[in-house]
Amino acid sequence: MRIRLAILVTLVACTDHGVERLTRIKHDVCACKDTHCADQAMSEVPRVPIRSTSRTQAIARDMVECRARLEAAERPSTDPDAEDGAGSDEDSPAPAGSAAPAPAKAAPAKAAPAKAAR
Repeated sequence: MRIRLAILVTLVACTDHGVERLTRIKHDVCACKDTHCADQAMSEVPRVPIRSTSRTQAIARDMVECRARLEAAERPSTDPDAEDGAGSDEDSPAPAGSAAPAPAKAAPAKAAPAKAAR
């Protein structure tokens, strides 16, 4: 009976510590600016089972949502009409297969009229 009580006390203490640790990791993940940083922070999640409670599930959900936002921000757009980030240059030709009209070419400068020889 004493052993069970000792294990129960240990589990309760570890659970509170586990929640605190998960909360710190969540803050680290959500503070990251890229997925590599978030992955490093998430690697600190304990490998031992943590008792699943509504609180630990909410913390885990927040961590995953923060990482998903970072991943979505890094994912290249598949929208053909989206800006490519290089800026739009009026003089650059439209990409092959594009429905965009080709830019107007500047007319060659007119030569000065030749003076008539008298």
